[in-house]
Amino acid sequence: MRYLVSCSTTLLFIALFSGLKVAAATPDYSITHYTSQNGLPQNSAKGVELDKDGFLWIGTEAGLVRFDGQRFKLYDADHYPLMKSNRVGDLSLDTAGVLCFRDGVSLTFDSRGRMQQISQEAYLGRITRLQGGFLSVQDYSLSFSSGKKLRWSMILPELVAGGHGRFWAIQNRQCYFLNKPGLLSCVDADKRRTTVRITGLPLHLKAYAKDEPRVQGLLEHDGLLYYHTDKAIYQLTDAGSNELKATLVLEADLSDVTCFRRYPELNMYVIGTATHGVYILRRKQFEAYRHSNGYGNFYPQVPYGETGALTAFGLLYPGGSRLGFPFDVGAFRGVLRDSRGHYWLDRVFMTSSTTYNVMLIEMDEKLHELKQRFNRYGSSCIRETPDGRIWVLTSGGRRLVHVDGDSLRSLPEHCDINYGAQTFLPVDNEHFWIAGRELMALLNIRTGKQIHYKTLEQYNIEALHLDRNNVLWVGTTGKGFYAIKGDRVIKLPLDRKASLKDVHSFMEDHSGFIWMSTNNGLFRCRKADLDLFVAGKTSDVYYQCFKQESGFNINEFNGNCTPYAVVLGNGKFSFPSIDGLVQFYPDAIKELLPTSKIFVDKLLVDGKQQYLNGHSIQLRPDFKYIEVEAASPFYGNPANQYLEYRLTGLDSIWHPLNEDNKVVFNNLAHGQYGLQFRKTAGFGPGNITTTSISLFVEPFFYQTIYFKLAAIILILLLIYLVVKIRYAYLLKQNKQLEQEVANRTFHLNNANRLKEKMLMMVGHDLQSPLHFLGYLSDTNYEAVMSNQHEKAGLISREMKNASREIYAFVDELSLWARVQDERFNLKKTTFSFTSLVGELDLFFKEILGHQRNTFEFTTEENYELYTNKELLKAILRNLVENARKHTHQGVISVHCYRDSDNTCSVRVSDTGKGMTPEILGKINNLIRHSGETLDFESGNRMGYQFIIDFVTRLGMHLAIDSQENKGTVVVVSGIALQPAGLQIKKGYQTP
Repeated sequence: MRYLVSCSTTLLFIALFSGLKVAAATPDYSITHYTSQNGLPQNSAKGVELDKDGFLWIGTEAGLVRFDGQRFKLYDADHYPLMKSNRVGDLSLDTAGVLCFRDGVSLTFDSRGRMQQISQEAYLGRITRLQGGFLSVQDYSLSFSSGKKLRWSMILPELVAGGHGRFWAIQNRQCYFLNKPGLLSCVDADKRRTTVRITGLPLHLKAYAKDEPRVQGLLEHDGLLYYHTDKAIYQLTDAGSNELKATLVLEADLSDVTCFRRYPELNMYVIGTATHGVYILRRKQFEAYRHSNGYGNFYPQVPYGETGALTAFGLLYPGGSRLGFPFDVGAFRGVLRDSRGHYWLDRVFMTSSTTYNVMLIEMDEKLHELKQRFNRYGSSCIRETPDGRIWVLTSGGRRLVHVDGDSLRSLPEHCDINYGAQTFLPVDNEHFWIAGRELMALLNIRTGKQIHYKTLEQYNIEALHLDRNNVLWVGTTGKGFYAIKGDRVIKLPLDRKASLKDVHSFMEDHSGFIWMSTNNGLFRCRKADLDLFVAGKTSDVYYQCFKQESGFNINEFNGNCTPYAVVLGNGKFSFPSIDGLVQFYPDAIKELLPTSKIFVDKLLVDGKQQYLNGHSIQLRPDFKYIEVEAASPFYGNPANQYLEYRLTGLDSIWHPLNEDNKVVFNNLAHGQYGLQFRKTAGFGPGNITTTSISLFVEPFFYQTIYFKLAAIILILLLIYLVVKIRYAYLLKQNKQLEQEVANRTFHLNNANRLKEKMLMMVGHDLQSPLHFLGYLSDTNYEAVMSNQHEKAGLISREMKNASREIYAFVDELSLWARVQDERFNLKKTTFSFTSLVGELDLFFKEILGHQRNTFEFTTEENYELYTNKELLKAILRNLVENARKHTHQGVISVHCYRDSDNTCSVRVSDTGKGMTPEILGKINNLIRHSGETLDFESGNRMGYQFIIDFVTRLGMHLAIDSQENKGTVVVVSGIALQPAGLQIKKGYQTP
């Protein structure tokens, strides 16, 4: 009964206990009682109507309520300002089946579900029963109106007198009033008054004492007149001659009934009351039978007679039972009624207080014992093969035996079966399906060959059913059910609640359905749908579930027995449960299918209700969330209606809808979406009901096509600009590169030409000194040979000086050549200038002394220089050497002084013969064009080429001043000093 109450499980008990009074008088109906405690806003039901979409509307004194079979939705003045009050007293359907109601004003709903107010004239024109003139009761007056005018009105004594309950009703322009027992007063639209007699009522209702309290009332719906009295509701139909015939419709012990509605297509009666809310009644289609002592936990059964069933505890009939018949002691999981009508079952014989024997008993159709056969272990399954042979699987799967005369004969040893066998099913006289705990095999009893189905041998098999297509249906414990077709094992889909994971039985009816009992209800499915699934032609199967409110005592059925269900002699199916045998005519079951439409019931955007524009809605780009609630009226078992949704554009997978039928989406990105709802509407492939709405999330400005086009244009312009700038830059770089290549090519050509010329000049300049050195060697040899030792010493000294000059020239030439290479690594070190001059002094001391020259060195302070020592030393050595060559008996001085905070200068001067203006001009020209390759002549001034190149490479400056016969002054400036704070050891090289 829980599925009828939408609020919570606790409300189930409220509905059950409040309906006990009705249930006592209506055992053939399941009853659900709704009050203010489980869905209604208030307990006074003033009217009930079922609209064209299948929603049940209930008018109360606290608002209008819409019921979809599971949930209530309240319409009141707090949420719908068009309502003037919450006292809804008049509900009607217009010609289109749309609800109209009055709470002081006339209201209805438009096609989009919005409440709207209509005029009184429009209201009268919409209601069929009010068209062409109608009677109405107001206070104590009865009135007749037609053509928008009041034709007459009169006060009636019956209205003044009143009565208990609803004592008047209007049908077909006639107003009926309760009168004496079995009599009604009637006033028609022409003011004619008549007395109408009711026939067909029970005798005790036709006459009773005046002071006897009596519950009675008149009710009308859809042109039908009903009489409610005592514990029943009767329909009154015209029998002619001022006579109405009463036909019993429903037995219900209720008072204060205000309205009564019959919906046969829904198997539903709705009763509204003035103080006790609303009752919904459904006729039970199943019956459950217990033994007369209340016992109901049954397992195997076989038909007996037309309506009886033989169980392990005796015979059971719809009207009674015989406990312990035919045996006082009998317990078995297997029983058989064979093709001759004989019964086969076990009987226990106690041989002592602790021991017993089990006998297989054969009885005739009257349950008279025919023969006993010793059955040591008892029977778990008894079957008959087409040849009439009786086969028995003993308890525990120990043996498979058959009846042979007065005994049971086992199969040959090569046909041994697993001890896990619990049930078997003959295919023919030779082939048997054997199943049980971790066992599923096809056995040939003649050859002993067994074909095992390993997929199923990890489960516990409960039920086997072979259909007319030779497909075996297999029910397991906890693992669902399967089909074996040929060599294939196909797992069938479960229901939405997975109740079909435990399948105890399979039964096929004549309407094409297969029935399956479980631990949580009874299921049926169209067999053709399962066949299509097995064939791979469909992926979904619709299952219809029946629960306790359909007539069971409990939802849990029993299994692990044979037979697991039977067809009785009268055609009823009988299934064992833990509380009674559940019996029914399978072809007569007319359970509801979820065929109603799916409606988008509510749409909230950021908490504010919105209405669809057709089937679409536009959302602002900055919305936070959208909440959509769907509704689909269904008054059957909620497990038989399963709603799903998906949002295309975001996800293509179908998801189950929550129990409140709501779905929420947060912060959807810009774009087009489709919110789709669907449900399976019943049996058959493709039987799907869907509805959808289109959601369009507007873009932010930066997401619009205009912005994107502008952005694309801007990007293209930027790309064009970047490409253009890059192109200009590359052109510039290319030109610079071309210029640099040209310059380098020029310099390279000049350098190569210079080197070639220098090699020639070097060869020329070295030729004379080497020739002179050779001459001196010969002369020295002759002096030595002639013992002219003094002369030989002078010649040796000259040879020494010439060799040193040649070595120094070659060394500087090598250094100069290396400096000309761009890859030359100019390494800087920190060193003392004083120590550098000391090295020069040591180098030139002997030579200067030979020429009687004086070498002077002065400095303002002991400077620490930071430059390439090798190049600076070569510069100073060449300057001193040039001064030495042109000075005799003179002074050569080196003076160091600071020319800025970070640099110093070195001045090298001599008192020699100086330079001619021509030579000075050539050298100054070399200085001005330092870095360029110019032609120059060989000779003593060649050292200045080295000096200028070295000075330029070190980033220093060179200045020369000379006058003929007055000496020469050379200044090297811009020599870097050690930076402040640089902690470098002297002589340590730095990059």
